[in-house]
Amino acid sequence: MTAHPPTLRHQQPAAARVGGRRGSGWKSLIPAALTGSSLMRNGYALIANSGLSAVLGLAFWFLAARYCSQEAIGLGGAITATIVNLSNAAQLNFGNLLVRFVPTVGGRAGRLILFAYATSFVASVVVAVVFLLVVGAFMPKLDVLTESAGVILWFVATVAVWSVFALQDSALSGLRQSIWVPVSKTIYQVVKIAMLIPLALAGLGWEAIALSWTAPVLVFVLAVNLLIFKRLVPTAQAGTGHSHLIDRRAMARFFGWDYIGSVSMMVAWTATPLVVLNLVGAAESASFFVAWTIFTSLYYVGSSMGLSLLAEGASDAGRLRSLAADAAVMSVLPLLGLVALMLVFAHPIMSVFGAAYATEGASILRVFTLASVVSAVLSIYLSIARTKGWMRSVAAAEFATLVIALGAGALLVRSEGPIGMAHAWLLAMLVVTVGVGALALVTSRRHSLHDWGLAVAASLKTLSAQFLPFGRSKGIAVPGDAELRPLLAMTGSSDATGWHALKSEYGPEGTEIVYLGDPVLDDAARHEPVRSQGTYAVLRSSRDPIAAAYLERLIDNLDLLRADARLEALWPILPTRLAVTRVDGAVDCIETIALGTDGRVLLRNASERQAGLEAAANVATMLHDLTSAMRTIDEVWFQQWVERPAAKLVDLGGSTMSATTRRRAIDSFVAQQRRYWLGREARLGWCHGGLLPQSLNFAPIDAAGDGGGVRLTCLLEWGNARSNAPRGFDGCVLAVAMRMMTSTEPLGAVVADLLWASQWHGDERQWLGIGSDGEDDWSRDGAAIRAMVGLVWLHQVSERARRPAHAGVGRLWIASNVDRVLRIVSTDGGAI
Repeated sequence: MTAHPPTLRHQQPAAARVGGRRGSGWKSLIPAALTGSSLMRNGYALIANSGLSAVLGLAFWFLAARYCSQEAIGLGGAITATIVNLSNAAQLNFGNLLVRFVPTVGGRAGRLILFAYATSFVASVVVAVVFLLVVGAFMPKLDVLTESAGVILWFVATVAVWSVFALQDSALSGLRQSIWVPVSKTIYQVVKIAMLIPLALAGLGWEAIALSWTAPVLVFVLAVNLLIFKRLVPTAQAGTGHSHLIDRRAMARFFGWDYIGSVSMMVAWTATPLVVLNLVGAAESASFFVAWTIFTSLYYVGSSMGLSLLAEGASDAGRLRSLAADAAVMSVLPLLGLVALMLVFAHPIMSVFGAAYATEGASILRVFTLASVVSAVLSIYLSIARTKGWMRSVAAAEFATLVIALGAGALLVRSEGPIGMAHAWLLAMLVVTVGVGALALVTSRRHSLHDWGLAVAASLKTLSAQFLPFGRSKGIAVPGDAELRPLLAMTGSSDATGWHALKSEYGPEGTEIVYLGDPVLDDAARHEPVRSQGTYAVLRSSRDPIAAAYLERLIDNLDLLRADARLEALWPILPTRLAVTRVDGAVDCIETIALGTDGRVLLRNASERQAGLEAAANVATMLHDLTSAMRTIDEVWFQQWVERPAAKLVDLGGSTMSATTRRRAIDSFVAQQRRYWLGREARLGWCHGGLLPQSLNFAPIDAAGDGGGVRLTCLLEWGNARSNAPRGFDGCVLAVAMRMMTSTEPLGAVVADLLWASQWHGDERQWLGIGSDGEDDWSRDGAAIRAMVGLVWLHQVSERARRPAHAGVGRLWIASNVDRVLRIVSTDGGAI
């Protein structure tokens, strides 16, 4: 009986060990999409702040009604409302400006925040003084504010401090730390309530309400801004690594148009209940006011998520499309749920306020709930427009909302009653949202709507994976020491006998990777890249012929590279094979790797990214230049590099395109590639073929780690290496991968954008052009960029298409990564 060498047979993990990281304890109840995304975390923090403020505000007035007279409540409420309204006017719309520009100015964030505070503070003093000079003529009931110098000073100071109190929330949002907003505001509301009762019992009238409302503000301004300037601003500055100039012209343009839009919305919100009151009277408008108050709260769901999107989009404009899709999904879905509830329970909800409120108020509430869904979509668009600087569009949209809502409302209220104003707001939201959507289609490229639809679909799929078991990745179980020992013994290395499995993950072509090293990691650490945590070797396993073929190519390629004396300088970065076993078509391979930081970790760090990319590009250029020679691109090369992989896309199932349209688009793509490559004189040599962040290990140039640069210590995954690649192929693979990493966009979106606008960013050209003498720099030639990007896309999607079940190649993946590019090609957007 023949003894077979040992081989690793992974078992699928148990249900408790699969899926993304969900935390432990109470954290496991919160979807990772909420805790892991600063967009969602900050957006829902602002929504929570609105909800908590509304609840605690009702509690305050409930207690005020018990302990204060009606006259004190009326006068105190009028004074506090006046303070808030005057402050809103004096803030000069600096709130949106801080959210938009604080993320972009780096170390100058503190200076910008202080400028907003100071300007608004001075404006508040001026506004408050002017108000006190004319208050007697217009609001004689508020003459109490001018009775003594002490009250005057208190009022003016309160308006000024309240402006800072409001703007600090925007500063926190701009710093992407909105989680502190509900914390500080909730504590403030509790303190305000706690102060009310003793002040009222002390015999104070309106002063009890005014003082409990305003006295804690100064303390919270000092405490929150101490947090901002001592902790959050320095942290933000350290994260950027440098200071950015403040673009005063861009800020002025933003400020001017945004102020027009914000004033328009302020007028619309203020005038709506007044129009209803004047047209139908106090009694008939009571139910409208209750529904309007609820609608205002629902409106904050979309606007709060929009503020979070504005801060995140300004901080990382490359991710704007995916961020906007996430924001839209996570704000619209809850509102759609509320619509369903309101359709059924609107009458009981309004009945809480009295039977009379439910008669007409239920219908008004249902209409307003529908309007809140549309307003959430509009808020997302306005945040996108503010991020991109489309400020005239912002002003036009918000001014149009004012005109349509109040204009149509004034007409409809006369004919329909109070519900007419609800219909007017729904009409205004629909007209403006559809209008800006149509404008975007006209002014943008043809497939913009299609691209946004795919982004939203991807966001929905990610969200479903948080809640639905079948949406989660199953992952691979980490093998135990007993499984590893027979394989490690075959290496003949005494060091290997002490290694443990640190983490398992899927590799290229369906292979399975086990990272091996000394430390024993906990479950939390295994969710992060572990090559930076003491990984000494990699065990690669195959389950099927495709994966086994990849491992055989990897083994052969490494043997060829190590046998090539021209590449002796690169041998230290190649993995060293310790053992290979082949049993019944399955292949296991153990190779040692040089220690270093995982490329997925280092290249996410903005301060080290450029140095890392230059180091990787230097190695790829050296590999190609040392092995390349001038050749004429012939039919054999073209069939191998273009026609054969393109043929795999023809019969790929699940396409959103018809078979005829897809065939025509693929033929067009092949014809464009043929026109560029065939007959061209080019230097052909070795390429890595899969120069991705996960294939790279980096280390500082010097041992102390303060040499100001990094070097490539190990280059993994040689299974797709080729000996006849055109110059720049590896660099293009890495550039596309980096755009995917920094934008969180799928391959198809990145490639479609590059085919449409064929140019690299300045920082990309710095390392893509390494080794070029200027004349052969493909990264500055639009036709060469389209050809190379198309080649990279073709090989990556055709490799995934070879094993659709394992690689997650479903309808959404095909629509996002294959059809998306073919649509661009079919309209000559990617013409070479």
